[in-house]
Amino acid sequence: MNAFVAYSIPIKGLKVGIHHFTFIVDSAFFSHFEDSPIEEGEIQFELDLDKRPDMLIFDFSLSGFTKAECDRCTATIDLPLEDERELIVKYGEADGEEEDEVVFIHREASEFNVARYLYEFSVLALPITNVYECQNDPNPPCNFDILKYLNPETDEQKSDSVWDALNDLKDN
Repeated sequence: MNAFVAYSIPIKGLKVGIHHFTFIVDSAFFSHFEDSPIEEGEIQFELDLDKRPDMLIFDFSLSGFTKAECDRCTATIDLPLEDERELIVKYGEADGEEEDEVVFIHREASEFNVARYLYEFSVLALPITNVYECQNDPNPPCNFDILKYLNPETDEQKSDSVWDALNDLKDN
């Protein structure tokens, strides 16, 4: 059985208009993709489908988290993810043909599987650096042993820095 059958939208029987779908992808979903940068996490997609006689417009809104190693303190964190994406699907002769941000499907297609786009949009939502303002959490996941090495100076040590000595030379 196809692992992505749950992510197929039956477009043949839908009336023209707006339709709403919700999908939740988790670690089991991401395990089906080889070398996925997301291994653990849970992301909820709110999907609005605007079915028109000549095309389908999918508006994806995602929010959730992925487990990641913090780039600041190396602790395992729940990295928050949020994003919005749009996908335009038009009817054409060549099934699966893509042109910029437009996908073409046969007019006779009975369903459209969004699993590939759920995966791609999840990966595109990943930030460049794996950090967030975890200090606002009730129990921050930070590795404070590492953080103390990043900020070893106290206020007294800052006043005796090398830069202050160089400023004294400038005044002479």
